[in-house]
Order: sequence, then C-alpha cells, then structure tokens
Amino acid sequence: MSSLGYDPIKLAASTEEIVVDGNKRKYVQLGRPLRFYGGTTSATEVGCNLRCKFCFSDQPVWNPKNTGAFYTPQQVFDGLAKTARRYGHTIISASASEGTVGKEHLFQLLDLVEQSEFVYILETNGITLGNEPDFVQQLARYKRLHVRVSIKGSSPEEFHRLTGANKDAYRLPYEALKSLINAGVSCNACLMVSFSDAASIAQAKDALYQMHPGILKSLELERIKLFPKVRMRLAKHELTANRGVSCAESDPVVSCADAGSQMED
Repeated sequence: MSSLGYDPIKLAASTEEIVVDGNKRKYVQLGRPLRFYGGTTSATEVGCNLRCKFCFSDQPVWNPKNTGAFYTPQQVFDGLAKTARRYGHTIISASASEGTVGKEHLFQLLDLVEQSEFVYILETNGITLGNEPDFVQQLARYKRLHVRVSIKGSSPEEFHRLTGANKDAYRLPYEALKSLINAGVSCNACLMVSFSDAASIAQAKDALYQMHPGILKSLELERIKLFPKVRMRLAKHELTANRGVSCAESDPVVSCADAGSQMED
C-alpha cells in the first residue's frame, strides 16, 4: 500500500485496545430514538477506524480514551430494547462510531437480537469487513441483521482528502459489499456525496453497478449537516461542502445526522 495517509486497519486495532475489554465495549448511551428507517432506537458507540473531516461525532471518535463507559452485550441489548419498546420501534442500531470494532461484543449482541423481535442495523464504513472476508461469513448466520456500508467519498483521492486515510483503503467498502452479497447478508450501500461532483458520483455508481447491478436500487446518497463543530472542522481543513450536486430523482438522499451514522456530542 502507498505510504500516504494512515492505515485504517492499524487504527482499528489500536482503537480496540482502548474501547474493548473482553466482551465489553464502550458506549456513551444505550438507547435514544431516531427518525431514520421510519423510527429506530440507537446506542452511541465509542471508537472508530477513520477520522473523517466532516464527521458529526465528536468525543466518541476523537477522544475515545476519555469518553463513555464499558457495557456488556446484555446491557446494551437491554438498553436498546427498553427504549425501542417504549417507542414501538422494531429496528435497533448503534451509531456515532464504527460498528465492527470489537467482534466478540458484536456477535454476542447479535445473538441476543436473533432471539428477539428486533432487526439490528450494523452501521459500518466497510473497512474491516472488506479486509476480513471471514468476518462477513460469521455475520451470515444472523437473519435479523442488516448491514449499512457507508462509502466515504466517490473516489480514492476524495476518500483520502476527506478522511486522511491511505487512498488504497477506498476499495475495502466495495470488497465488503461484494462479500456481504455473496454471503447472502442483507445490506445496502451509502455514498457520501457532499464533496463530490456529478461525474465522480456517476463513476462510483458505475463501480457499484459493475459489482452487483441490484445494489443501486437501495443506494443512499449521504449529505452532511453543517453543525457548528462540523463547520469549524471543515474550515480547518479548507473543505467546502458542495450541496448543489444534482442527483437522479430516484436516488434516496439522507443526512448523516438523520442516519445516525455520525452525531455531534
């Protein structure tokens, strides 16, 4: 791999040392209602393997050592279930960081979901799943799981500019989606387009189409919300969100904040 930018695989490993303790993982809270998916309950995870310059998540990503507390899978499930039942939600998730950090914790949480009335949305940037096909095969045994893979930018160069990560890692979310589809895991792709032009969006969509034509039916185009901390972060890195990109009317467009994949704390 090119030496330009950090390696998100190595960052995932070092992050796990901070936010994972056995089967426990760090969270800020264990259940808040969100409007995404028509109504969902989401916990706030701590720890990510990317450092996106447009990220809404503050302390959970940028200061994991001093953020949150450790919880067992049972505690997380109980917190999610309590709030979900209160609001009549059938979909639960965890957000604000990377969902694949701490495999043992995740699998035990999914074991509990499998015995419940809920469906769990695994929010991920696809980096680890793309690097570990065996991880995907382990996910294939869960029937009450949907994996939402968020691709950060429309090209390797844009990915590097937005995240600071090695641009060669841009292929990994695509590899993750390919493995998920081949394994029969329910999934969809999301493409961050706030910094993309129409040509690069079309190129990314074509890459997804070549991988699996049907994936475009559920493709989400993500755009950021310019909260104060996000504006400051973008200004620091001299980035400007392009909110005027035209997309096909059939493309669902969601906000990162609405999706719960990022949040400001």
